[in-house]
Amino acid sequence: MSTPIAANIRSLTLALAVAFLVTSVGVSYWTILASDQLANDPFNPRLIAASHDRPRGAILDRSGAPLATSEKSTNGFVRSYKDQSLAQVVGYASVQFGLSGVEAAYAESLIGQDRADPISIWRARYLGERQAVGSVVLGIDEKIQKAAAVVDPQRQQLAMDQLNKAPDHPLLNRAAQGLYPPGSTFKVVTASAALESGFDPTNKLRVDDPYQPDRSWGDYFVRSASHAHGLFDMSDGFRLSENIYFAQVGLQIGGGKLAEYAKRFGVGATPKLDLPGAKGQLSQSGVLDRPTLVADTSYGQGELLVSPLQMALIYAAIGNGGVMPTPHYATEVRDAEGHVVRQVAPGPQGQVVSANTAKTLTTMLVGAVAGPGAFAFGAKIPGVDVAGKTGTAENRPGEAPHGWFVGFAPAQAPTVVVAVIVENAAEGGVTAAPLGGQVMRAALGK
Repeated sequence: MSTPIAANIRSLTLALAVAFLVTSVGVSYWTILASDQLANDPFNPRLIAASHDRPRGAILDRSGAPLATSEKSTNGFVRSYKDQSLAQVVGYASVQFGLSGVEAAYAESLIGQDRADPISIWRARYLGERQAVGSVVLGIDEKIQKAAAVVDPQRQQLAMDQLNKAPDHPLLNRAAQGLYPPGSTFKVVTASAALESGFDPTNKLRVDDPYQPDRSWGDYFVRSASHAHGLFDMSDGFRLSENIYFAQVGLQIGGGKLAEYAKRFGVGATPKLDLPGAKGQLSQSGVLDRPTLVADTSYGQGELLVSPLQMALIYAAIGNGGVMPTPHYATEVRDAEGHVVRQVAPGPQGQVVSANTAKTLTTMLVGAVAGPGAFAFGAKIPGVDVAGKTGTAENRPGEAPHGWFVGFAPAQAPTVVVAVIVENAAEGGVTAAPLGGQVMRAALGK
């Protein structure tokens, strides 16, 4: 063989080897490294096609009640949703509009290709053999939701247009994606930072409305909701929701310590959730670098933005001995015969505050519901100790404040945590606390 021919063969062999390597890397990337990205793409053609020519798996509540099922129509299978109040969580599956919510987060599981069963995934993708679909079970209890309603499959386009154009944004998952100033519900974070910095909760601070520590604050004052004057300890501060008390506590411990504990509780970070969640913020810059900002943040105003889910996690950590859980909507994936394929049970995120701090805060939060003159009295449940806190969060200028209630029950061994926000409503104790109590009673069977 002549030298030029041998050289050409070597060059061709090298080129083929390089091409094979590039192809292999590409295939590996899309089948291994980017598989999650493809699976979560709401417009993945494979997932959309599977949603059209065969029924998707059912989405069930914790007791097995169907929240989403597939129905046969002249144009293929369409989804039927039983409870409009869960639309922002369950989401939708549509050939035209793609996937959202649980329909998107568990899209693979709902077409019979759950990641816990790699063989079924391989057989479906490469042999075209598809398993019968199963179901995804959520931790939601439909009995706590509003009356059931079915979306008419023949009016999908009209329904989608109305939802997208609605001024109240019904498809926004407000629990996980809505961002609001938390108001007085945030005072548990300030109290946690103070208690673990050696602050004595029985020490009484002088409260006089309006308050400013010195004239350098100019015309800015912290105001009391009750125009209070007198001595307050921390229990009083919680029970009577006294802003001036917590502003003084925040100024004593300092912005750095307050920011540290806000971060411990997850403020300013995206929750580790199986559905999309909002990040929120401690402040616009991420730090508390001005005395007025420290004071405002200490009672839940300033530049704070949190989701109701984040506040629920903060109170869950307090009720759980200082250990914050990891949130998730789904609890398990089942096959077509009802056998559990995969349990969705994330563990704790970590110890946020000490068990002693959590116990002290729980006692004060019980007083905030049941103590004399307690602002959160509306959340009371006969025969059950409820730990909770109301909040009236100042909103943008010209808009009414938001009413909050966040709490858990039974206080000493909680099984339910609720976070209620009533947008542009009156005081939290008047609007949100009774709703929180109502939800907790339903969850506890009271």
